[in-house]
Amino acid sequence: MGYSDKETAPPASQLVPKRKLTLVDAIGSTLAQMAPAAAIYYGLPVIFIATGIGSPLTLLLSAVAIIIVGLSLTRFSAKHPSSGSMIKYIGMSFGGVTGTASSIVFIAGTVFLAASAFIELGGWTADSLALYGIHIHWAIPTVVLGVLIWGLTVIGIDRSTKIASIALIIEVLVLLGVTIYILLDPPNGLSAKPFVPSSVTDGLAGIGLGFPLAIYLFIGFENSAALAEETQNPKRNTKRAVLISIAIMTVFYLLVSYAVIAGFGNNNEELVASSNPFMVLADRYLGDFSFLAVIAGFTSIVGMTIACLNGFSRVAFNSAREGLIPSKISLVSKWQTPASALSLLSGLGIVFALLFGFAGDTWVTGFGYLGTIGTIPLLLIYALLNIAVMVYPNDDLNFFQRYVLPALGVISIALPIWAMIQPGQPKPVSFFPWIIFGIVVISLIYAWLKIKRDPSLPSRIGAAAAEPAGEYEANASSL
Repeated sequence: MGYSDKETAPPASQLVPKRKLTLVDAIGSTLAQMAPAAAIYYGLPVIFIATGIGSPLTLLLSAVAIIIVGLSLTRFSAKHPSSGSMIKYIGMSFGGVTGTASSIVFIAGTVFLAASAFIELGGWTADSLALYGIHIHWAIPTVVLGVLIWGLTVIGIDRSTKIASIALIIEVLVLLGVTIYILLDPPNGLSAKPFVPSSVTDGLAGIGLGFPLAIYLFIGFENSAALAEETQNPKRNTKRAVLISIAIMTVFYLLVSYAVIAGFGNNNEELVASSNPFMVLADRYLGDFSFLAVIAGFTSIVGMTIACLNGFSRVAFNSAREGLIPSKISLVSKWQTPASALSLLSGLGIVFALLFGFAGDTWVTGFGYLGTIGTIPLLLIYALLNIAVMVYPNDDLNFFQRYVLPALGVISIALPIWAMIQPGQPKPVSFFPWIIFGIVVISLIYAWLKIKRDPSLPSRIGAAAAEPAGEYEANASSL
């Protein structure tokens, strides 16, 4: 068979699993990466400090911003499903230099985020065991569980996604159980006060501080887009998975945050004084069964780490397949998983987790540093994706869809970016923007040199997997 158009030629490597993911699988993987329990245990307390009992309103505003970014992503994924996800669409819109540089920036960010997942997994495990008199250093479970999860992701997307979904179900059942218990018996009754603008600590300034943190809770919403090639009917299901996942998490976060505030009797001082308000309420309402909340935290981090590796590795795989980065990273295992990309991401993630964990006073400090550094590149990619919708020709969109919504998306993403890079922050956080700036500069130089050596590269961006996987026979290297 001949091909006259590169856009329809089969790629050198494709991911063709024996059993493709269903819509439910894709949603489960996406929700698992957003890790609701971990977000509620670690994210909500910080948001409470920033915006007080008005935090649900801040979460609602952040959800609107993420929905806009999700709509921008699905504008492309509905027509061009690919494991390249956002990077592919940015490259199709802006060309080779921007597309190649974006892939490097994205992969760099995902290495830090993978490291944050590994160190959180090891740290939570060590701290949880310490509650029962078993004391081990956090570095041990970080390495052991990190290698175990790497193995699970390599042996098949279906297997690892099912494990992530089971972990998700466990944490959601526990979180919902405690939430419903609180709402049925709040100390001072239920109130609409958390949704009143005047309840937000410091008004707009408080929202400006809490908004970036609320955005962080939704990172991972793009997971299903990266799994498009391994999903049934990706042109339909990828879009649905992205938007349904955002909607589910929006309702869930609003419900849980409202319940936690109600559990503290709408008392802002007591709420802010607690380092982990949900766990405090779990102890109070569950009594001897509060250990379930600890288990929910563990399953949440396990599911998040699996989903994180699955989603991020597919983007690196696609970048290698299109020649943006070394082609060896596109090697596929006998289980039809991007084994080289998974190994690279996992290996660097574990190393960075150890480096930052030992450099910080505690593993929690290292986790915070890694999460911050890793989030900034993804926010830059989110902003570029919105601009890509405005640039890429698409007659199916009206003026509002093509220009107004993406512009609002850029503005909403600019706020958390500025909050993270603005001057006056303490060391070493003040160095982080310079680290990202250096990565961006190096990525642009690399992209320029890459295209100078290979002028055909821009034409290949977006050519891989232009049709749903399965249309062609896989021609994959095996490890």
